Amino acid sequence: MSPELLSLRVEDDSEVAFVRRVSTLKLVVRNESGRVLRRICLAPPPLYREREEVKGRYNGLQLLWGGGYDKGALVTLPGDRIEVQPGEEGVVYFLLYPELPSPRVVNIPLDVLIEGRLVKRFTVKVRVLGRGLMSYVYRSRYSPRIRKELLNAVKKVVEEYGVPEVGSKVWALGTPRPRVEVLLEGKRVVLVTGDVGSGFMHIGKIHVLTDLYIARALDPEKRERCYWVVRTWFFWLNKSVFDEAPDAERVEVWVNPDTEMVDWLVTDAHWKEVVYRGPVECAWVRIEGGEHRSFVSKLVGLLKSYHPPKVRNMRLYAVSPDSRDPRSAAIAISPG
Repeated sequence: MSPELLSLRVEDDSEVAFVRRVSTLKLVVRNESGRVLRRICLAPPPLYREREEVKGRYNGLQLLWGGGYDKGALVTLPGDRIEVQPGEEGVVYFLLYPELPSPRVVNIPLDVLIEGRLVKRFTVKVRVLGRGLMSYVYRSRYSPRIRKELLNAVKKVVEEYGVPEVGSKVWALGTPRPRVEVLLEGKRVVLVTGDVGSGFMHIGKIHVLTDLYIARALDPEKRERCYWVVRTWFFWLNKSVFDEAPDAERVEVWVNPDTEMVDWLVTDAHWKEVVYRGPVECAWVRIEGGEHRSFVSKLVGLLKSYHPPKVRNMRLYAVSPDSRDPRSAAIAISPG
């Protein structure tokens, strides 16, 4: 196989991660051959694969992906196209979660499969940093560049307000309607209901991780200010869950430190960033399961469970371009 078949590069500082924080690994794959390449998939080699969940594990660093395809992350383009033309580029997004106790460099081997056949192996070096001031700088989901120009603003916010405590509570056992509550300094800022972790029978399979960041943005009155950004990830990656497509979703609320109101909420819908506008005291989000046809259904059949978060008490404000287009910046609200 020609070594010029395809190339891979890391974009937007995404090879940098922080201890016990979820971040995006953004990889751009380019077809360097003279023919159409179909169904390009990046996946952890078998040695690094988890048996029970859709993830890889590399010496304490977890590599996760959603999209409902458990064999790996597919290179897809807008319109759910899985054919990459000669000279064309496609984007692959993984999620990184370092469980490591201290900073280090971790090598991540990734197998490249085309039409299910192994053709190449890349290695990505991930630098895991500690929980210093830079770890609080907000990073966009699809453009995870570390905005170092925000460090001074982050420092001032921490000095003035301190670092508030965040957390999440999963209510499942004994409840007919499972829910997740996200708390900032003990105050509920998000209530998530609906098809949480495959519904009541499978809520034990869900993993919830909540982080705190600091960003600058315009408030609903068009005044620039700093925000607490409370980002919660919902992972249902267990392969044994009945009638379920392995996936990951995020819900993040932008809380005004002075008013303690939720001015903005950011989530995703089929590779696009979606922003809702407040202010509200607490955002009510419903995760809705249902049938969804996409590129994955061509490979593994109809997806019978799909989970786009819907915000019930805030107004839709903006939707980004498709993040699978490497030429676009999939940001619906400026983080600084």
